[in-house]
Amino acid sequence: MEERGSTGGQRRRSFANVTAIERVLTVLEAINRMPTITVKRISSECDVPAATVVRILETLCAQGYLVHLSRRAGYSLTSRVKALSAGYHGPPMIVERLSKYVDALTMQHLWPFSIATLEHDVMVIQYTAMELSPLSHVRTTLHRRLSLVGRAYGIAYLAFCSSIERHHLARIIFSQDYPEKDAIKSLRDWKDLIMRTRARGYAIRPRNFDPTTSTIAVPIMIGPGRVAATIGMTFFRRSLRPAQVAGYASILKATAKEAGEELRAAILARQEETALATPSGLVTG
Repeated sequence: MEERGSTGGQRRRSFANVTAIERVLTVLEAINRMPTITVKRISSECDVPAATVVRILETLCAQGYLVHLSRRAGYSLTSRVKALSAGYHGPPMIVERLSKYVDALTMQHLWPFSIATLEHDVMVIQYTAMELSPLSHVRTTLHRRLSLVGRAYGIAYLAFCSSIERHHLARIIFSQDYPEKDAIKSLRDWKDLIMRTRARGYAIRPRNFDPTTSTIAVPIMIGPGRVAATIGMTFFRRSLRPAQVAGYASILKATAKEAGEELRAAILARQEETALATPSGLVTG
């Protein structure tokens, strides 16, 4: 048995590879490349029996490296995988923290709730409880990319992020063929949209993009002008009166406040851990 050494030569080994470890590492590498982690997909890509994949994934869950979202959504990496490498590309830490709020809201109020985060110039649904809702209009919106100006999740982000960030995003929106850009026809429309949203404290999806359903969303703040994510609820327009919509918006705002406080505390704790782990006198960057 031989293996290649660090100098490029071969050195003799007295033992064979541990097949179980090989399989775990193969699965971990595949997971980092996948936007959606399911047993079937991993089994096919890694050529590992499905039963073995399940045991590997459940073991990784038990050790804190994965979280099982649901049977349909599959699994998701947690931030603990950073302990293995710097190549963590799973959903951000906020999804780990906020999914419980989304599930609880959906179970209590039946309408589907979801979380979205900003990725460059669009909002992406990072977690949804649609499969828990008997009132969902589609099976799932997980990983769906949403316009900043035509969707409630994006409008909530724009309205409450810092003015500097909003100016940057506005330049992107107005300088290219941006999706659903027709929602804003002029600079006045833009200012009115931001002011109305800030005044009522929540965003609502423009009617012209879907006459059947609507979504309301609010920002989850971790500091002045710092929007970590937006959390929202989708419903059938004919099912709720304006007063009921405002009531659900209040529930969302209260949840967002609690979630934002938890996120802020978690971020501060992580920063303190990093500072303690950095040897005195060394500069990192």
